[in-house]
Amino acid sequence: MWKKTTHFIVDTYHYNNHVAWDVLCRTWCNPAPTDGSAPNLVIMAKDKSGKPYWKRAFNTQACEQLNSWLGGFESILKRMTVGNFDWFLHTMLFYHTKYVIEKQQRKQEKAQKKASKIYDSEGEDDEEEEEEEEEEEDDLNTVD
Repeated sequence: MWKKTTHFIVDTYHYNNHVAWDVLCRTWCNPAPTDGSAPNLVIMAKDKSGKPYWKRAFNTQACEQLNSWLGGFESILKRMTVGNFDWFLHTMLFYHTKYVIEKQQRKQEKAQKKASKIYDSEGEDDEEEEEEEEEEEDDLNTVD
């Protein structure tokens, strides 16, 4: 039963580099199977016109990056008891998630500030242009 239901999912970056004719790989390592074998990895979504399409619901590349980061703790983790391992892993994932969310918020705030500065400077340029045009009109009127 285990062999019939187990898949060795690879991240999308690695999967795209696999050979297209390798049926074994395409069947058992596909990160986005559309046969219903992994409903948490692929969902049916609709585009702007309402047409349904398959969409990846799971970021395998983010998992790959997280596993790589966790690999740095391998020497510590492999010597722990099961209870300590679980506690350490959950604690590290909690702090890592908190760090990533804060980093995303800082990045978003920075982008908003940049966009606001661009918008403000564009508005100032428009005002300056209007003032210059008014001065030119005044100069033309005084020549008469």
